[in-house]
Amino acid sequence: MGREVKVYIETYGCALSRGESYVMETVLRGRGARIVDSPEEADVVILNTCIVRGETEDRMRRRIKALHEELSHRGKRLVVAGCMAKAMPYTVSRLAPSSSLVAPQCVHRVDEAVFSRGRVLLLGDERGRDGVLPRVFRGVIGIVPIADGCLGDCSFCVVKYARRRLISYAPRAIISTVREMVRMGAREIELTAPDTAVYGLDMCGEQLLPELVLRVAEIPGDFMVRVGMMTPEYALRILDELAEMYRHPKVYKFAHLPVQSGDDKVLKLMNRGYTVDEYIALVDELRRRVPGISIATDIIVGHPGEDEEAFQNTLRLVEKLRFERVHFAQYSPRPHTRSASMKQVPEHVKKERSKRLLEVVERVGLEVHRAYVGGIYDALVTEEGHSNTMVARLSNYMPVIVPAGVTLGSRIKVRVLDASYYDLRGEPVGQGTGKKC
Repeated sequence: MGREVKVYIETYGCALSRGESYVMETVLRGRGARIVDSPEEADVVILNTCIVRGETEDRMRRRIKALHEELSHRGKRLVVAGCMAKAMPYTVSRLAPSSSLVAPQCVHRVDEAVFSRGRVLLLGDERGRDGVLPRVFRGVIGIVPIADGCLGDCSFCVVKYARRRLISYAPRAIISTVREMVRMGAREIELTAPDTAVYGLDMCGEQLLPELVLRVAEIPGDFMVRVGMMTPEYALRILDELAEMYRHPKVYKFAHLPVQSGDDKVLKLMNRGYTVDEYIALVDELRRRVPGISIATDIIVGHPGEDEEAFQNTLRLVEKLRFERVHFAQYSPRPHTRSASMKQVPEHVKKERSKRLLEVVERVGLEVHRAYVGGIYDALVTEEGHSNTMVARLSNYMPVIVPAGVTLGSRIKVRVLDASYYDLRGEPVGQGTGKKC
Protein backbone atom coordinates (compact mmCIF):
# COMPACT_ATOMS: atom_id res chain seq x y z
CA MET A 1 0.00 0.00 0.00
CA GLY A 2 1.29 3.41 -0.88
CA ARG A 3 -0.01 5.20 2.21
CA GLU A 4 0.30 4.71 5.94
CA VAL A 5 -1.85 1.80 7.13
CA LYS A 6 -3.76 2.35 10.36
CA VAL A 7 -4.34 -0.79 12.43
CA TYR A 8 -6.51 -1.41 15.49
CA ILE A 9 -5.80 -4.51 17.61
CA GLU A 10 -8.59 -5.83 19.85
CA THR A 11 -7.47 -8.52 22.28
CA TYR A 12 -9.32 -11.13 24.32
CA GLY A 13 -8.08 -13.85 26.64
CA CYS A 14 -5.04 -14.51 28.76
CA ALA A 15 -1.71 -12.78 29.29
CA LEU A 16 -0.21 -14.93 26.52
CA SER A 17 -2.81 -13.57 24.10
CA ARG A 18 -1.96 -10.01 25.17
CA GLY A 19 1.72 -10.77 24.69
CA GLU A 20 1.04 -12.00 21.17
CA SER A 21 -0.87 -8.82 20.42
CA TYR A 22 2.24 -6.92 21.47
CA VAL A 23 4.26 -9.12 19.10
CA MET A 24 1.90 -8.16 16.27
CA GLU A 25 2.15 -4.50 17.22
CA THR A 26 5.95 -4.75 17.26
CA VAL A 27 6.00 -6.32 13.78
CA LEU A 28 3.54 -3.81 12.33
CA ARG A 29 5.27 -0.76 13.77
CA GLY A 30 8.47 -2.10 12.24
CA ARG A 31 6.74 -2.13 8.85
CA GLY A 32 5.56 1.47 9.27
CA ALA A 33 1.95 0.82 10.27
CA ARG A 34 0.28 3.15 12.76
CA ILE A 35 -1.54 1.57 15.70
CA VAL A 36 -4.77 3.44 16.44
CA ASP A 37 -7.15 3.44 19.39
CA SER A 38 -10.48 2.48 17.82
CA PRO A 39 -11.85 0.40 14.95
CA GLU A 40 -13.43 3.52 13.46
CA GLU A 41 -9.98 5.00 12.81
CA ALA A 42 -8.51 1.84 11.31
CA ASP A 43 -7.94 0.57 7.79
CA VAL A 44 -7.43 -2.94 9.20
CA VAL A 45 -8.83 -4.40 12.42
CA ILE A 46 -7.09 -7.35 14.06
CA LEU A 47 -9.30 -9.36 16.41
CA ASN A 48 -7.13 -11.55 18.67
CA THR A 49 -9.56 -14.21 19.86
CA CYS A 50 -10.10 -16.53 22.82
CA ILE A 51 -12.27 -19.67 23.00
CA VAL A 52 -11.44 -21.02 26.45
CA ARG A 53 -15.10 -21.10 27.51
CA GLY A 54 -18.41 -21.49 25.71
CA GLU A 55 -19.65 -17.99 26.49
CA THR A 56 -16.30 -16.59 25.33
CA GLU A 57 -16.66 -18.36 22.01
CA ASP A 58 -20.21 -17.02 21.65
CA ARG A 59 -18.88 -13.50 22.26
CA MET A 60 -16.18 -14.04 19.62
CA ARG A 61 -18.75 -15.23 17.10
CA ARG A 62 -20.88 -12.13 17.63
CA ARG A 63 -17.88 -9.81 17.49
CA ILE A 64 -16.45 -11.38 14.32
CA LYS A 65 -19.78 -11.14 12.54
CA ALA A 66 -20.39 -7.54 13.63
CA LEU A 67 -16.88 -6.37 12.71
CA HIS A 68 -17.01 -8.12 9.34
CA GLU A 69 -20.30 -6.46 8.43
CA GLU A 70 -19.18 -3.03 9.65
CA LEU A 71 -15.77 -3.12 7.98
CA SER A 72 -17.10 -4.52 4.71
CA HIS A 73 -19.52 -1.59 4.40
CA ARG A 74 -16.62 0.83 4.91
CA GLY A 75 -14.22 -0.94 2.53
CA LYS A 76 -11.95 -1.91 5.43
CA ARG A 77 -10.44 -5.28 6.28
CA LEU A 78 -10.62 -7.76 9.17
CA VAL A 79 -7.87 -10.07 10.39
CA VAL A 80 -8.89 -12.76 12.88
CA ALA A 81 -5.97 -13.99 14.97
CA GLY A 82 -5.51 -16.15 18.05
CA CYS A 83 -6.94 -19.43 19.25
CA MET A 84 -10.23 -19.33 17.33
CA ALA A 85 -8.44 -18.71 14.03
CA LYS A 86 -6.32 -21.82 14.61
CA ALA A 87 -8.83 -24.20 16.23
CA MET A 88 -11.98 -23.18 14.31
CA PRO A 89 -10.94 -21.75 10.93
CA TYR A 90 -14.07 -23.02 9.16
CA THR A 91 -16.33 -21.31 11.70
CA VAL A 92 -14.43 -18.03 11.38
CA SER A 93 -14.53 -18.24 7.56
CA ARG A 94 -18.28 -18.82 7.64
CA LEU A 95 -18.83 -15.80 9.90
CA ALA A 96 -16.44 -13.53 8.00
CA PRO A 97 -15.77 -14.93 4.52
CA SER A 98 -13.34 -12.20 3.44
CA SER A 99 -11.31 -12.09 6.64
CA SER A 100 -7.68 -13.15 6.85
CA LEU A 101 -6.74 -15.71 9.53
CA VAL A 102 -3.54 -15.75 11.59
CA ALA A 103 -2.77 -18.59 14.00
CA PRO A 104 -0.93 -17.86 17.27
CA GLN A 105 2.18 -19.53 15.86
CA CYS A 106 2.18 -17.10 12.91
CA VAL A 107 1.78 -13.75 14.67
CA HIS A 108 5.30 -12.80 13.57
CA ARG A 109 3.95 -12.80 9.98
CA VAL A 110 0.86 -10.71 10.67
CA ASP A 111 2.20 -7.98 8.36
CA GLU A 112 1.54 -10.30 5.41
CA ALA A 113 -2.16 -10.33 6.28
CA VAL A 114 -2.31 -6.60 7.02
CA PHE A 115 -0.49 -5.35 3.91
CA SER A 116 -1.92 -7.88 1.45
CA ARG A 117 -4.74 -6.81 -0.84
CA GLY A 118 -6.33 -10.26 -0.76
CA ARG A 119 -7.31 -12.85 1.81
CA VAL A 120 -4.37 -14.47 3.65
CA LEU A 121 -4.49 -17.70 5.68
CA LEU A 122 -1.55 -18.22 8.06
CA LEU A 123 -2.51 -21.33 10.01
CA GLY A 124 0.66 -23.40 10.28
CA ASP A 125 2.93 -24.21 13.24
CA GLU A 126 5.71 -21.99 12.03
CA ARG A 127 7.04 -19.87 14.85
CA GLY A 128 10.60 -20.90 15.68
CA ARG A 129 12.60 -20.64 18.86
CA ASP A 130 14.07 -17.33 17.74
CA GLY A 131 10.70 -15.87 16.79
CA VAL A 132 9.85 -12.20 17.17
CA LEU A 133 9.11 -11.18 20.77
CA PRO A 134 7.41 -7.92 21.85
CA ARG A 135 9.27 -4.64 21.87
CA VAL A 136 6.20 -2.66 22.98
CA PHE A 137 4.33 -2.68 26.26
CA ARG A 138 1.59 -0.82 28.12
CA GLY A 139 2.37 1.57 30.94
CA VAL A 140 5.29 0.09 32.86
CA ILE A 141 4.35 -3.58 32.36
CA GLY A 142 6.01 -5.71 29.70
CA ILE A 143 4.48 -9.08 28.81
CA VAL A 144 6.98 -11.52 27.31
CA PRO A 145 5.83 -14.90 25.94
CA ILE A 146 8.44 -17.56 26.74
CA ALA A 147 6.72 -20.53 25.09
CA ASP A 148 3.70 -21.61 23.10
CA GLY A 149 1.78 -24.82 23.60
CA CYS A 150 1.88 -27.17 26.56
CA LEU A 151 2.40 -30.86 27.34
CA GLY A 152 -0.95 -31.42 28.99
CA ASP A 153 -3.97 -33.23 27.63
CA CYS A 154 -6.76 -32.02 29.89
CA SER A 155 -10.14 -33.53 29.04
CA PHE A 156 -11.95 -30.20 29.17
CA CYS A 157 -9.49 -28.07 27.15
CA VAL A 158 -10.12 -26.83 23.61
CA VAL A 159 -7.14 -24.45 23.58
CA LYS A 160 -4.81 -27.42 23.00
CA TYR A 161 -6.20 -27.63 19.46
CA ALA A 162 -4.92 -24.11 18.84
CA ARG A 163 -1.60 -24.66 20.61
CA ARG A 164 -0.79 -28.32 20.01
CA ARG A 165 2.99 -28.30 20.24
CA LEU A 166 5.31 -26.97 22.92
CA ILE A 167 7.73 -24.43 21.45
CA SER A 168 10.04 -22.81 24.00
CA TYR A 169 11.57 -19.59 22.76
CA ALA A 170 15.33 -19.21 22.88
CA PRO A 171 16.69 -17.83 26.17
CA ARG A 172 18.84 -15.32 24.26
CA ALA A 173 15.75 -13.91 22.53
CA ILE A 174 13.89 -13.59 25.84
CA ILE A 175 16.84 -12.00 27.62
CA SER A 176 17.36 -9.55 24.75
CA THR A 177 13.67 -8.62 24.78
CA VAL A 178 13.57 -8.03 28.52
CA ARG A 179 16.78 -6.02 28.42
CA GLU A 180 15.27 -3.76 25.76
CA MET A 181 11.99 -3.40 27.66
CA VAL A 182 13.83 -2.40 30.83
CA ARG A 183 15.85 0.11 28.83
CA MET A 184 12.57 1.55 27.56
CA GLY A 185 11.17 1.94 31.07
CA ALA A 186 9.46 -1.35 32.00
CA ARG A 187 9.20 -1.82 35.77
CA GLU A 188 7.34 -5.14 35.72
CA ILE A 189 8.12 -8.06 33.40
CA GLU A 190 5.52 -10.80 33.07
CA LEU A 191 6.86 -14.08 31.68
CA THR A 192 3.93 -15.97 30.24
CA ALA A 193 3.07 -19.27 28.51
CA PRO A 194 0.23 -21.80 28.59
CA ASP A 195 2.40 -23.58 31.19
CA THR A 196 5.59 -21.81 32.22
CA ALA A 197 6.79 -24.82 34.23
CA VAL A 198 7.47 -26.89 31.09
CA TYR A 199 9.71 -24.24 29.53
CA GLY A 200 12.75 -25.92 27.99
CA LEU A 201 11.56 -29.53 27.87
CA ASP A 202 11.26 -29.41 24.08
CA MET A 203 14.73 -27.89 23.69
CA CYS A 204 16.87 -30.11 25.87
CA GLY A 205 14.58 -32.36 27.91
CA GLU A 206 14.99 -30.22 31.03
CA GLN A 207 12.69 -27.75 32.76
CA LEU A 208 14.62 -24.50 32.51
CA LEU A 209 12.12 -22.04 33.97
CA PRO A 210 13.98 -21.30 37.24
CA GLU A 211 17.26 -20.80 35.37
CA LEU A 212 15.59 -18.48 32.85
CA VAL A 213 13.85 -16.41 35.53
CA LEU A 214 17.05 -15.94 37.50
CA ARG A 215 18.87 -14.85 34.34
CA VAL A 216 16.11 -12.32 33.64
CA ALA A 217 16.20 -11.07 37.22
CA GLU A 218 19.95 -10.45 36.96
CA ILE A 219 19.49 -8.00 34.08
CA PRO A 220 20.54 -4.57 35.39
CA GLY A 221 17.64 -2.30 36.28
CA ASP A 222 14.96 -1.65 38.87
CA PHE A 223 12.12 -3.99 37.92
CA MET A 224 10.16 -6.99 39.18
CA VAL A 225 9.51 -10.30 37.42
CA ARG A 226 6.15 -12.03 37.52
CA VAL A 227 6.06 -15.72 36.58
CA GLY A 228 2.89 -16.89 34.83
CA MET A 229 0.73 -19.96 35.33
CA MET A 230 2.30 -23.35 36.10
CA THR A 231 0.59 -26.74 36.05
CA PRO A 232 1.00 -28.44 39.45
CA GLU A 233 2.38 -31.71 38.10
CA TYR A 234 5.31 -30.01 36.39
CA ALA A 235 5.85 -27.51 39.21
CA LEU A 236 6.27 -30.47 41.59
CA ARG A 237 9.16 -31.78 39.49
CA ILE A 238 11.22 -28.61 40.01
CA LEU A 239 10.01 -27.61 43.46
CA ASP A 240 13.50 -27.08 44.91
CA GLU A 241 14.54 -24.87 42.02
CA LEU A 242 11.26 -22.90 42.15
CA ALA A 243 11.72 -22.17 45.85
CA GLU A 244 15.20 -20.82 45.14
CA MET A 245 13.87 -18.76 42.22
CA TYR A 246 11.13 -17.14 44.31
CA ARG A 247 13.64 -16.04 46.93
CA HIS A 248 15.31 -13.67 44.47
CA PRO A 249 14.42 -10.09 45.51
CA LYS A 250 13.43 -9.09 41.97
CA VAL A 251 10.96 -11.98 41.54
CA TYR A 252 7.41 -11.55 42.82
CA LYS A 253 6.62 -14.18 45.44
CA PHE A 254 3.51 -15.21 43.56
CA ALA A 255 2.57 -18.61 42.13
CA HIS A 256 -0.44 -19.30 39.91
CA LEU A 257 -1.17 -23.01 40.35
CA PRO A 258 -4.58 -24.08 38.98
CA VAL A 259 -6.00 -26.96 41.03
CA GLN A 260 -9.31 -27.11 39.05
CA SER A 261 -10.95 -29.47 41.58
CA GLY A 262 -10.42 -30.59 45.16
CA ASP A 263 -11.52 -34.14 44.40
CA ASP A 264 -9.26 -36.91 43.11
CA LYS A 265 -12.02 -38.63 41.13
CA VAL A 266 -12.79 -35.42 39.23
CA LEU A 267 -9.08 -34.68 38.69
CA LYS A 268 -8.73 -38.11 37.10
CA LEU A 269 -11.68 -37.44 34.79
CA MET A 270 -10.09 -34.11 33.91
CA ASN A 271 -6.85 -35.98 33.10
CA ARG A 272 -4.86 -33.77 35.46
CA GLY A 273 -1.51 -35.25 36.42
CA TYR A 274 -1.60 -34.91 40.22
CA THR A 275 -3.68 -35.79 43.26
CA VAL A 276 -5.17 -33.45 45.83
CA ASP A 277 -2.57 -34.55 48.40
CA GLU A 278 0.25 -33.79 45.96
CA TYR A 279 -1.20 -30.36 45.31
CA ILE A 280 -1.48 -29.63 49.03
CA ALA A 281 2.13 -30.74 49.52
CA LEU A 282 3.25 -28.38 46.71
CA VAL A 283 1.52 -25.37 48.25
CA ASP A 284 2.60 -26.20 51.79
CA GLU A 285 6.23 -26.59 50.76
CA LEU A 286 6.28 -23.35 48.79
CA ARG A 287 4.78 -21.49 51.73
CA ARG A 288 7.27 -23.06 54.12
CA ARG A 289 10.30 -22.23 51.99
CA VAL A 290 9.17 -18.87 50.58
CA PRO A 291 7.64 -16.89 53.47
CA GLY A 292 4.86 -14.57 52.36
CA ILE A 293 4.32 -16.19 48.97
CA SER A 294 0.79 -15.71 47.61
CA ILE A 295 -0.96 -18.53 45.79
CA ALA A 296 -3.59 -18.05 43.10
CA THR A 297 -5.61 -20.95 41.77
CA ASP A 298 -8.32 -21.79 39.24
CA ILE A 299 -11.38 -23.98 39.89
CA ILE A 300 -13.90 -25.43 37.45
CA VAL A 301 -17.37 -25.86 38.95
CA GLY A 302 -19.60 -28.62 37.65
CA HIS A 303 -17.19 -30.63 35.54
CA PRO A 304 -18.68 -34.00 34.55
CA GLY A 305 -18.33 -36.44 37.44
CA GLU A 306 -18.56 -33.75 40.13
CA ASP A 307 -21.20 -34.95 42.57
CA GLU A 308 -22.05 -33.25 45.86
CA GLU A 309 -19.28 -35.07 47.74
CA ALA A 310 -16.70 -34.01 45.16
CA PHE A 311 -17.89 -30.41 45.35
CA GLN A 312 -17.69 -30.48 49.15
CA ASN A 313 -14.08 -31.67 48.79
CA THR A 314 -13.37 -28.59 46.69
CA LEU A 315 -14.91 -26.33 49.32
CA ARG A 316 -12.81 -28.01 52.00
CA LEU A 317 -9.64 -27.49 49.95
CA VAL A 318 -10.33 -23.75 49.65
CA GLU A 319 -10.90 -23.60 53.41
CA LYS A 320 -7.72 -25.57 54.10
CA LEU A 321 -5.29 -23.82 51.77
CA ARG A 322 -6.76 -20.32 52.13
CA PHE A 323 -5.70 -19.10 48.70
CA GLU A 324 -4.90 -15.43 48.24
CA ARG A 325 -6.81 -15.45 44.95
CA VAL A 326 -9.31 -17.90 43.43
CA HIS A 327 -10.52 -17.69 39.83
CA PHE A 328 -13.48 -19.99 39.22
CA ALA A 329 -15.98 -20.57 36.47
CA GLN A 330 -18.77 -22.98 35.65
CA TYR A 331 -17.79 -25.81 33.34
CA SER A 332 -18.95 -25.34 29.75
CA PRO A 333 -18.61 -28.15 27.19
CA ARG A 334 -16.08 -27.36 24.47
CA PRO A 335 -16.21 -28.99 21.00
CA HIS A 336 -14.06 -32.06 20.31
CA THR A 337 -13.10 -32.53 23.99
CA ARG A 338 -13.53 -35.72 26.00
CA SER A 339 -15.34 -33.92 28.79
CA ALA A 340 -18.04 -32.80 26.37
CA SER A 341 -18.99 -36.45 25.72
CA MET A 342 -19.36 -37.27 29.43
CA LYS A 343 -22.60 -37.07 31.40
CA GLN A 344 -23.13 -33.39 32.18
CA VAL A 345 -23.97 -31.76 35.49
CA PRO A 346 -27.28 -29.86 35.18
CA GLU A 347 -26.97 -26.12 34.68
CA HIS A 348 -29.02 -25.25 37.75
CA VAL A 349 -26.72 -27.40 39.88
CA LYS A 350 -23.63 -25.65 38.49
CA LYS A 351 -25.17 -22.26 39.21
CA GLU A 352 -26.09 -23.22 42.77
CA ARG A 353 -22.63 -24.63 43.47
CA SER A 354 -21.00 -21.51 42.02
CA LYS A 355 -22.94 -19.36 44.49
CA ARG A 356 -21.83 -21.56 47.38
CA LEU A 357 -18.21 -21.50 46.25
CA LEU A 358 -18.31 -17.72 45.85
CA GLU A 359 -19.46 -17.37 49.45
CA VAL A 360 -16.51 -19.43 50.68
CA VAL A 361 -14.00 -17.69 48.38
CA GLU A 362 -15.16 -14.24 49.48
CA ARG A 363 -15.14 -15.12 53.18
CA VAL A 364 -11.73 -16.82 53.12
CA GLY A 365 -10.24 -14.14 50.87
CA LEU A 366 -11.43 -11.38 53.17
CA GLU A 367 -9.99 -13.16 56.21
CA VAL A 368 -6.64 -13.65 54.47
CA HIS A 369 -6.45 -10.06 53.25
CA ARG A 370 -7.48 -8.52 56.59
CA ALA A 371 -4.21 -9.82 58.04
CA TYR A 372 -2.46 -7.07 56.04
CA VAL A 373 -4.50 -4.23 57.54
CA GLY A 374 -2.41 -1.89 59.66
CA GLY A 375 0.90 -2.96 58.13
CA ILE A 376 3.29 -0.79 56.14
CA TYR A 377 4.81 -2.48 53.10
CA ASP A 378 7.12 -1.81 50.17
CA ALA A 379 5.17 -1.55 46.93
CA LEU A 380 5.72 -0.87 43.23
CA VAL A 381 3.14 1.31 41.45
CA THR A 382 2.34 -0.63 38.26
CA GLU A 383 -1.02 0.46 36.88
CA GLU A 384 -3.61 3.19 36.77
CA GLY A 385 -6.76 2.13 38.57
CA HIS A 386 -10.36 3.25 38.29
CA SER A 387 -11.94 6.38 39.76
CA ASN A 388 -8.75 8.35 40.28
CA THR A 389 -6.72 5.55 41.88
CA MET A 390 -3.49 3.68 41.22
CA VAL A 391 -2.57 0.02 41.72
CA ALA A 392 0.58 -0.81 43.65
CA ARG A 393 1.93 -4.33 44.06
CA LEU A 394 3.52 -5.76 47.19
CA SER A 395 6.48 -8.11 46.87
CA ASN A 396 4.06 -11.05 46.71
CA TYR A 397 2.03 -9.36 43.93
CA MET A 398 -0.86 -8.50 46.26
CA PRO A 399 -2.63 -5.43 44.80
CA VAL A 400 -3.08 -2.33 46.95
CA ILE A 401 -5.40 0.39 45.66
CA VAL A 402 -4.05 3.84 46.54
CA PRO A 403 -5.25 7.35 45.68
CA ALA A 404 -3.92 8.90 42.48
CA GLY A 405 -0.95 11.19 42.90
CA VAL A 406 1.83 8.62 43.10
CA THR A 407 4.04 8.19 40.06
CA LEU A 408 3.56 5.20 37.78
CA GLY A 409 6.61 2.96 38.16
CA SER A 410 7.68 4.42 41.50
CA ARG A 411 8.50 2.46 44.62
CA ILE A 412 6.61 3.62 47.68
CA LYS A 413 5.67 2.55 51.17
CA VAL A 414 1.96 1.92 51.68
CA ARG A 415 -0.07 1.62 54.85
CA VAL A 416 -2.91 -0.87 54.37
CA LEU A 417 -6.12 0.61 55.74
CA ASP A 418 -8.78 -1.83 54.58
CA ALA A 419 -9.28 -5.04 52.63
CA SER A 420 -11.79 -6.75 50.38
CA TYR A 421 -11.76 -10.39 49.35
CA TYR A 422 -10.17 -9.24 46.08
CA ASP A 423 -7.57 -6.61 47.03
CA LEU A 424 -6.20 -4.24 49.67
CA ARG A 425 -6.86 -0.51 50.12
CA GLY A 426 -4.18 1.81 51.41
CA GLU A 427 -2.37 5.11 51.39
CA PRO A 428 1.22 6.04 50.54
CA VAL A 429 3.39 6.98 53.51
CA GLY A 430 6.47 8.21 51.66
CA GLN A 431 9.51 6.74 50.03
CA GLY A 432 11.88 4.27 51.66
CA THR A 433 11.44 0.74 52.88
CA GLY A 434 8.48 -0.83 54.59
CA LYS A 435 8.37 -4.45 55.66
CA LYS A 436 8.35 -7.27 53.14
CA CYS A 437 5.44 -9.66 52.82
